[in-house]
Amino acid sequence: MSAHSARTSGQGGLFGGGDGPADVAPIRLPRDARWTLAERMAQERDAFGFYFSAHPVDQHRHLLAAHRVRQSSELGAVPIPADGRGGATMAGLVEEARWRTSQRGRRFLMARFSDGGGQYDATVFDDDAAAAVEAAAKAGQCGLLSVELDRRPGEEQPRVTVKRFQPLDELARRSRVELTVRVPDEGAVAAVLAELSRLEPGSGVVRLSVPVSDGRAATLLLPGRVAVDAEVAARLARVVGEDGVELSAAEQLRLVG
Repeated sequence: MSAHSARTSGQGGLFGGGDGPADVAPIRLPRDARWTLAERMAQERDAFGFYFSAHPVDQHRHLLAAHRVRQSSELGAVPIPADGRGGATMAGLVEEARWRTSQRGRRFLMARFSDGGGQYDATVFDDDAAAAVEAAAKAGQCGLLSVELDRRPGEEQPRVTVKRFQPLDELARRSRVELTVRVPDEGAVAAVLAELSRLEPGSGVVRLSVPVSDGRAATLLLPGRVAVDAEVAARLARVVGEDGVELSAAEQLRLVG
């Protein structure tokens, strides 16, 4: 009855259905279609205006963990002396940067960043840091930030001043990154090796844990150094599972200005 009413009234259901035109081909998606992390995030931003499954800085989460990076949503908990300033290490995608002039005639850069916690604004007075942030804004790059924090009485969120800025892509190329892959069974070994054979030369190392006998596993350090990142880890996780891949970086890496 409802289908007949829809046909006679010319009104379709909210989600379609019923008898449609015979010449409309069904939509078929390729079974092997996969987006990289960067492609998926770009599609999310284009479709919805924001990132929701991940943020671009998350591609370097192993570096963020090594530097003990704070998200913008955590700044309110950073201890700041009542008569002084505090410090923190942050990361962010540079979304906008514009030059301003203070009331005293001092020129400075006002930049808008975003991370997994949301958007935040920061000022940049240092010439080298300002040049790096401005270049990153034009290129749409993410960076690691050494920041100074101060809070006026009555303010919940501190004001952020960028003292140093290092593009995360450059930092990743210089960092000692280690990828550990735990292969669950012999059947997955060939697929894992096929993925590893695609890696380009870089500064990272790969440890492979493979099952041998009696439930034991042997850990192998693969020869050479390769470029490993979150995208590589995501591809391998499709083969061995999320718990079978670990990406880490050496702690206390030096921030290069």
